Amino acid sequence: MIWVAWRQFRPQAVTGLALLAAAAILFLVTGSRMHHSYTTALAGCAPLGACDGATAAARTLGAQLSLLQRSYEPMFMLLQLLVLAAPAVIGIFWGAPLISRELESGTHQLAWNQTVTRTRWLAVKLGVVGVASIAVAALLSWLLTWWAGPLDELNGDRWAAMTFASRDVVPLGYAAFAFALGATVGLLVRRTLPAMAITLAVFIAMQLLVPAFVRPHLLPPTTTTFPINQASASQFRDFWGTQTDFHFDLPTPRDAWLTSQPPVTDPSGQVVRIADYSGCFPDGGDAPDLRQLGACLAKNDLHQTVVYHPANHYWPLQWMETGLFLVFCGALVGSCFWWIRRRQN
Repeated sequence: MIWVAWRQFRPQAVTGLALLAAAAILFLVTGSRMHHSYTTALAGCAPLGACDGATAAARTLGAQLSLLQRSYEPMFMLLQLLVLAAPAVIGIFWGAPLISRELESGTHQLAWNQTVTRTRWLAVKLGVVGVASIAVAALLSWLLTWWAGPLDELNGDRWAAMTFASRDVVPLGYAAFAFALGATVGLLVRRTLPAMAITLAVFIAMQLLVPAFVRPHLLPPTTTTFPINQASASQFRDFWGTQTDFHFDLPTPRDAWLTSQPPVTDPSGQVVRIADYSGCFPDGGDAPDLRQLGACLAKNDLHQTVVYHPANHYWPLQWMETGLFLVFCGALVGSCFWWIRRRQN
């Protein structure tokens, strides 16, 4: 049965392996060049101990690294989109046709009318292609994580939505879920093209909903409240406001993921307006001096809160989101077996 499943999957597997090999060559050739340029630039100032600061070596390094970023930015976006799209492609072209194509053509009857049980037939098909799907996602994720290392170091934002979703372990969870989703939809719909379309729509919806509404709450974030006064205003980085509220750009720890920065409030928790404290703001819309503004507002006991995930939440959130999608995958696979047994009975 395993051999039959492999023979049926072989055309898709050969196509996938050819594309994967081409992508791997692209990753390795361009990545080796970029890593060499990056380490060479750092080596130019490291012996002088002058990679930071306003030294000539630091300025030269900054120019070299900026050029490196600009040179590889188009390739960076292309390869990142490739890894982000891989789970969806797996779900559409490997998951959705896996069962629906056999049900549509009637070839499943050949296996069911012999000694192979429906449960074993389904288990082998899901197992063979499912393992291949996770392996492909793992390899692509590892290649991109290695390839983009220098650029991620320069950009300094591993929490960005596209970065988080295309690095380390979470693409494995996406691929497993997309494959199981495609197989389940194909089993229920029994038509290949509609199954592919539904799989794509549901997967995109999940990719939008989970980062926006689930990921920030997988772990309790850290909340810090700043009093608005001259001392704290010296730490603020910017200010902006509208007719209904105003905000300071509050400091967060290095490599933190800022999830929320509500407006300034009074002691009762009510949002305040610039018009309520117009005497503290310069006329004509000029940008205020933050320390002077903080000193002027201090007597009103105003506060502002910042909510963030610290840097040490990165790996727990990676594993938790991966686990969440693996749970979704397990539920979908379980529903496939339930449906097959129900149809048999």
